[in-house]
Amino acid sequence: MSDAEFTGYDPAFENRERLYTACIDYDFSKFCCSGEIPETRGIMDLMTREDQFRMKSCAGFGVTHAAQVAWWLATGDFREFNGHWSYICGQRIDGRRSDSGNSIGGAVEGAKTFGLLVQDVQNDGSLEHPYRDNYRLKYSAEATAIAATRKVRYSARVPGWDGKLKFLQSGQGGIVTGGSWGNWRPDAQGICRKFRASPRGPFHARAYVDWITIAGEVFLVEANSHGKGWGKNGFSFHSREFIEAQDQDRAFVAVGISDISLGPGDTPTQRARHRFVRLV
Repeated sequence: MSDAEFTGYDPAFENRERLYTACIDYDFSKFCCSGEIPETRGIMDLMTREDQFRMKSCAGFGVTHAAQVAWWLATGDFREFNGHWSYICGQRIDGRRSDSGNSIGGAVEGAKTFGLLVQDVQNDGSLEHPYRDNYRLKYSAEATAIAATRKVRYSARVPGWDGKLKFLQSGQGGIVTGGSWGNWRPDAQGICRKFRASPRGPFHARAYVDWITIAGEVFLVEANSHGKGWGKNGFSFHSREFIEAQDQDRAFVAVGISDISLGPGDTPTQRARHRFVRLV
């Protein structure tokens, strides 16, 4: 199967002004941690690697992967969210129909407006709302009500290596990304060091969900939506060099999402943020 059959993020359709206007403008590169930072947070041991199949739902998966991290950090309860639901909600924001993909901005705004649908509501291994591998629009009123209880509260621009790493390490959540796809691949260890843009596409959405230290070097952990057979069990590890080159690609966007609404009170995510201070 070719890369083109997986593409679902169209940078020509991305409304950058709408996307970034809705983002909080923090400089996460100027944050530092007052405590010891572990070699990895361990999200890879929790996250299921689903496959989007032929559906152009990569932006929906990118948002759900990032939101799963945010929800887990805020509640201590890891849940898998439905990538198809987030895809359809993003299309409602974008005003699109048919299996034609959607924008990163639409997917993020959809998660803020309509929320995220839990696949295993009872958390007992049975999927009441599994990912759909075909384009059907209707969900039940029950599913809609469940999703409405898990809305993303804010999004933030996270440019650069330092910004992305500090966003992840500060306990904010995950980062949904989109950009050129097809001219780079992870090696046998899952590591990506050399980024080469493909200006004419295909384009693909993913998410940064964690960091990992390999032989003393720190990498960002990317969750993909091509199943466990891609990369290292469905993940890849991006070096500083790769991240900095990728950021120069005009098609690339990166938006951190966090603070899924839990109502009033001090959540673990909020407490984690208090451990970080701005560097003067």
